[in-house]
Amino acid sequence: MLSTFPNFFQTKRSLSEIKAELLPAYFRVWAETVHAEEVILADLNAGNGYEPNGEKAAALQILEEFQEAENATETEVKTMKLFLNDPAKTNLEKLKQSLGIPEEEETKLPENIAFLNEPETRETLLKLLQKVPGLIVADPFSYAPAQEIVAEAIQNTAADLFLLFDFKKLEKTFLAANPTILLSQLFGPDFPELKAQFLLMKSVKRRQQFLMEQLENSFRKQEFYPVSFRIDPPEKAGNAVYLLLVNKSKINYLQAKEFLKNYSEFQEDGVPLFGVNLHYQPVAIPGFSEFLNKYSLENLTRELATMKSKFHYQTIREIYEAHSPGTHYILDNYVAAFRNLRKAETVNLVDANNKKVAKVTLDSVVFYRLHSKS
Repeated sequence: MLSTFPNFFQTKRSLSEIKAELLPAYFRVWAETVHAEEVILADLNAGNGYEPNGEKAAALQILEEFQEAENATETEVKTMKLFLNDPAKTNLEKLKQSLGIPEEEETKLPENIAFLNEPETRETLLKLLQKVPGLIVADPFSYAPAQEIVAEAIQNTAADLFLLFDFKKLEKTFLAANPTILLSQLFGPDFPELKAQFLLMKSVKRRQQFLMEQLENSFRKQEFYPVSFRIDPPEKAGNAVYLLLVNKSKINYLQAKEFLKNYSEFQEDGVPLFGVNLHYQPVAIPGFSEFLNKYSLENLTRELATMKSKFHYQTIREIYEAHSPGTHYILDNYVAAFRNLRKAETVNLVDANNKKVAKVTLDSVVFYRLHSKS
């Protein structure tokens, strides 16, 4: 999962370069997590099939991996249906050439590949997504059909989303005179009030934080689990890019967080920032992380110490799965927090046979001591 280029984000990257780096790795994780024999990948910004440096675009990399797996002797290999689109018609024609599809109109497309520039194909995709697990990949603010397909998928299917976009595009769309179908669906009747609050903010940083928080909250209200990853340019000047992974199931969401931590910068206490090139300044005074950082190991440890009534006699893994959503905390943070609580004699950690464990693991059972707060 780690980048094949250790310093990948230290060079300014285009959206397509970032997608070519992250999407194939994430799709492998996602496809394994959904536990289905068939999966769907819909890439609404597929490009022409190749990056400027000659590397295959993300969708072609993924297709190639699936074809190799099908041709191997492995058993129970997943099958994939690939739906492709792009705002540029010339890209679609070049994409067909990249896939080895002849230009003749009468030539039938391979059964596992379809293009979304026809209304009938869009209807087919949305019907399939009602029964087959799918991942929709889009720069949702790049062109109208992308927003429409994402909006329809959110409303009528259980598809997961891989949304990669420039924040400035989101901001421009948000401030437009007429709200788009996607933003209307996400923000609903709160849209005018949210826009008014946004316009009153003078700080560019606060505006960005506010709009991304509202975007995530809107997905939560529709029973999705979102996690965002911020990619700033290596130099201080420039637009931020966001990757927003939106999942319908908690398990997929937790896997997305564990995936993104591999690319993230961290606080000094081991809590991920879920971003890169953020110019984070470590806390100079020991113990001040809890005041300066919303999510810190100190805050997590203190919070877990008070949750005896909720988490008594559960494993660390179970507590992580219940408590982690909506936070920056990952598995390692919960192991560290309960190690601290055991040292403070707030909890005992035992195995399934109620015997104290020497090593703290995800399967350790948390036994809150009598004097601990509840």
